[in-house]
Amino acid sequence: MTGAKQSIWPVSVFGLGFMLLTIGLSGVANIQETRRIHNQILLVENSYRRVESLVEAVRADVSRLAVLRRDRLLEANSSAANYRKLFAELRAKTEINLDQLRILPPEQRGKAFDRLESALLMYFDAVDVEFRSSRGPDAKFAFVDDGFGSQSMTVFAVAEELRRLNEENFESRRRALNRSVDNLQYDIWETILTALILGAIIAGASVFRISALEKETALHQKATEQAEVRLRHLSQQLVSSQEQERKALSRELHDEIGQLLTALRMELGNLERARSTPGSDFSPHLEQAKKLAESTLRTTRDIAMGLRPAMLDVLGLGAALEWQAREFTRRYNTPIQLEVDGDLKHLPDQHRTYLYRIVQEGLTNCARHAQAKNIRVKLQEAGGQVAVAIEDDGVGFLRQDGVAYGLGLLGITERVRELCGQVTIDSAPGRGTRIAVVLPLEPEAVPTE
Repeated sequence: MTGAKQSIWPVSVFGLGFMLLTIGLSGVANIQETRRIHNQILLVENSYRRVESLVEAVRADVSRLAVLRRDRLLEANSSAANYRKLFAELRAKTEINLDQLRILPPEQRGKAFDRLESALLMYFDAVDVEFRSSRGPDAKFAFVDDGFGSQSMTVFAVAEELRRLNEENFESRRRALNRSVDNLQYDIWETILTALILGAIIAGASVFRISALEKETALHQKATEQAEVRLRHLSQQLVSSQEQERKALSRELHDEIGQLLTALRMELGNLERARSTPGSDFSPHLEQAKKLAESTLRTTRDIAMGLRPAMLDVLGLGAALEWQAREFTRRYNTPIQLEVDGDLKHLPDQHRTYLYRIVQEGLTNCARHAQAKNIRVKLQEAGGQVAVAIEDDGVGFLRQDGVAYGLGLLGITERVRELCGQVTIDSAPGRGTRIAVVLPLEPEAVPTE
């Protein structure tokens, strides 16, 4: 039960820890991805606005250059040096804008930038040549039909292409960012779903384990209640057995010892009367008194042997079992086949006592319940253990689950359990009963060669 209770904690802690770790790592990754997408959005927008502003600046510079050419050609008193200065400033500004466009990534500039740069250089070179030349009388009319107009239109067209390319690049990067946002949302939902699944698994496992523990608790409680009932029954049987033993001892003392002592007292009275009567013979009364004293002594010894046979300590377990078998055969007229094999001299005192009591309880059960005609008792010591088997050919019994053994069999079971042994009881109606006991021996109890 304790192991079952403890086994749920590592699983629950691991599951919860894994779920929290997954949520935490996914949250950190999602936050980092959100920041990356946000920075990319800002970068794309800034880059787009920058290209737009540069392209518009170039277009504006070209427009201002056209206005500057017109003013130079139309104003009669204009200073050529002043216009060349304005042209140089305008060209320098345009070249700065081109330099800023040139540092953009190739995928953002494309081939349109190269065409724009080439057209601008050709246009500015042509205007530069014009500004350095002297104006003729028909210069104002030449402004209308010269080739500079087509060159400026070419610049405008290439600038428009570059602007369109910038918009396409912006849209492409925006779609990529949208896909990143979609992936981020998918990851977030995946994290939520994973957390829900793990939470459901952990909750289900916890509920299942708690339900199993509740069932185990109910079974243990039921077993405890049954054990308490058996314990009360055993206590009642123990008290009843003690009373029966006391009654039997009292009856033997009263019926056997009491009657013998009464007869002995009567014979002593006869001896006293014979002494006061001249010519009376002492011999018959004295002989009878001796017989009564011997019978009293023998009966007392039998009672003492039943309680604790002295020969168990003096002569050993084998001799005590032989005496027990003879007394049982004499009392119940049932023959016993006793077999003793092995060295029993080195057995611990507790083993000798318990083995003697086990055989005594087994024979008592045979006498009370078995109605057997033959009984076989085999005691064997070998391999660091001692085994005893008691078999009879009596009526047997049917073992039922939940029904406790009688006091004798319970006594055998408890003694065997105390010595960490094993007991097997086989019986069936009409097939007799066999009680087999195996007791392990302590290392010092095993004889060495």
